[in-house]
Amino acid sequence: MNEWWETLQSRERYMVLITAVLVSVAMLYFAIWSPIASSRDTKQKRIEAKRETVAWMSQKKQEVEDLKSINPNLFNRASDARSLLAIVDAGAKQMGIRPTITRIEPKGEDSVQIWLENMTFDSLIVLLAELERRNNIEVTDASLNRSDQIGKVTGKVTLNR
Repeated sequence: MNEWWETLQSRERYMVLITAVLVSVAMLYFAIWSPIASSRDTKQKRIEAKRETVAWMSQKKQEVEDLKSINPNLFNRASDARSLLAIVDAGAKQMGIRPTITRIEPKGEDSVQIWLENMTFDSLIVLLAELERRNNIEVTDASLNRSDQIGKVTGKVTLNR
């Protein structure tokens, strides 16, 4: 290597050194700086999206609390004699959201599936919270998708007593 270097003219040596420096800088940029900067940008976008989600959830929390303060007794305490299907149906009717439930199907004595279409998310959360609080009915499975309308969801929820 030394022999090769010595055979080069000073102008060629200068060009080789410049090329080596440029290649080294390019390697540092593409191997270290670029991935770090890209990762940082991606994480900043994620953080911003999560902040927006938290702000949206805080707003919706207040709306849910407002709904509950309007009518704190949305549900009458159900007796143990009523079926799970009857309790869910009565609760949905009392809240005025029964039309958005397209189907209620019993799955044995202690389980029921409900299908929703364009139900406001806030109303769904209030319904589920009241069912749990007043009747000890819990959500065991939920598959919800955003509806085309803002704040509304479509999907299926399985409830157990």
